[in-house]
Amino acid sequence: MDKILIVEDDKDLITLLKSGLSKNGYQVRATISCKEGLEIFYQFLPDLVILDINVGNEDGREMCRQVKASAEFQLIPVIMISANDISLELYKDYGANDILKKPFLLAQIQKLISKYLPIKPGYKC
Repeated sequence: MDKILIVEDDKDLITLLKSGLSKNGYQVRATISCKEGLEIFYQFLPDLVILDINVGNEDGREMCRQVKASAEFQLIPVIMISANDISLELYKDYGANDILKKPFLLAQIQKLISKYLPIKPGYKC
């Protein structure tokens, strides 16, 4: 089972993503903090990360940079999410693989995830 880590400060969005992604066969962990996100990352070893650019008072771009700085983890895809148009242009500078503008539909993020993780038989995007 592929594992996805969500780092997002909007608890309602976390609930929506966890529910939808779990139904599609992914094991999902989530947190509302980059600091805790890094701790979970190194223990959970996700196959993909969904990371908000602004996580409360923390900067998700810095978390992405930290993860991607390690040769061991630089191939793990990171999808950044943001409501800020300016941030959308700079995601690759921090090592992220993709970005999605908020608000988005669950189907949109599932389509992005399927670029990096295969869709499981019996589940649909």
